[in-house]
Amino acid sequence: MERVEATANRKPGFQLNLHNRKENPLFESHDPSMMKDPVSGYYYSYGTDAAITSNRELGIPIRKSKDLVQFTYVGTALEQDSIQEAISHHEFGKSPGLWAPFVEYIEELKEYRMYYSATKAFGSSESKIWLAVSTHPEGPFVNRGVVMDTWFTSDLEPNGIDAHIIDSKEGRKYLIYGSFFGGIYGKEIDKESGLSLDLNPRNIGFPIAKKPSIGRLDGPEGAAILYNETSDYYYLFLSYGWLGDDYDIRVARSKEVEGPYVDYHGREMFGDSYGMKIANSYCFYGDKPYAAENPGWTFDGFRGPGHGVPFYEENLNAYFFVHHIRDGAIEYSIQAKKPGERNTYFMHYMMIRRMVFVNDWPILSPEPYCGEAFQIPNHEEICGNWEWVIFSEESNECVRGLMFKPKILDFDLVQNRINIDVMELEIIGTAFLCYDFENSKETLCFTGISKEGICVWGKKK
Repeated sequence: MERVEATANRKPGFQLNLHNRKENPLFESHDPSMMKDPVSGYYYSYGTDAAITSNRELGIPIRKSKDLVQFTYVGTALEQDSIQEAISHHEFGKSPGLWAPFVEYIEELKEYRMYYSATKAFGSSESKIWLAVSTHPEGPFVNRGVVMDTWFTSDLEPNGIDAHIIDSKEGRKYLIYGSFFGGIYGKEIDKESGLSLDLNPRNIGFPIAKKPSIGRLDGPEGAAILYNETSDYYYLFLSYGWLGDDYDIRVARSKEVEGPYVDYHGREMFGDSYGMKIANSYCFYGDKPYAAENPGWTFDGFRGPGHGVPFYEENLNAYFFVHHIRDGAIEYSIQAKKPGERNTYFMHYMMIRRMVFVNDWPILSPEPYCGEAFQIPNHEEICGNWEWVIFSEESNECVRGLMFKPKILDFDLVQNRINIDVMELEIIGTAFLCYDFENSKETLCFTGISKEGICVWGKKK
């Protein structure tokens, strides 16, 4: 197959083991969102006030890019008076930071709107979602008001955090929010002001997802909804698990923006299902990972992908998914010493993956996007030895790659739909050229879903 431009000449947007935000701008990105600015053409990512080795700055960090690969760290978005207004609570003190922003551009008003959260403390159910506005994507953003207020509520009620905005096909606008406490909720907001439609920030709205009653995983949180016009489904993405290790990414769908959302097996998300898992901690074989050559570091895969936002890039006619992920190196972690304790991995980065739809379900690429051409392999290129990661529906333990030669059952070159057999799982998916992050070279990768709703990643050796 002719290669228009070799992926090997490109590099991913971040390196592992390089803990310097100036040299490695996607380092320290947490709870990232993504917006393409129609005015400048730049992609902007906004995230939680997070820092590990850098000086911690309050005010929502911004990163920007022209190609979704190489980013620049810009600074913070909010003006100082708005920061102080959001973090100050006379009955409590000050919030420790600002969390999980989402930004959209309102063409009619030439206005950028940022929804972000201030919470009482890490793990608290008492939070507020603020709306701040600006005439420029880099700010300064100025507070307009509170959209959701769960201060002085019980842990049984939803938490005013992790905001996302979805426009329905009927032209209505909804705030999606919530985490752990009470589950994920939605409420309609006013299109003109961006504030609550009923002007009541204490109105919790309608339920969307809640942890199953017998579930052992933490969550849900970090929800976002995408509408796909082709399938005419709304897709709910959310995360379960401990963000320091066994975090994951799951999805469900509905014909209506308000739900009910169901998983691959038709089980409802409000108390019956976690959703279909499309990613959790994993480790492909790594002979030469794309990492800085610093001593005292051993590659051991990635941990805790999650809190992601899906988006569509019109110029590329492609879907993407942005999320944070953690370096699995033991050297930068705290390992559990007693039964019941959890591992915690600290070094986190922003990762962008291609997202494709198979049988009207979204699945993710096994490798980060690095600007590769969207080329379809032929039958001969698919043949050979591959490494596979097979995600479990229930277990969130780190999945390690297995070497296995797939049996090709059917191949549709036009639609790039491949039906294969991997370890007695019949899988339908798609393959494309990618950059092998774990071995720093060009390769083919595969993403698919089994008839049982199990997501599978593959990488040719």
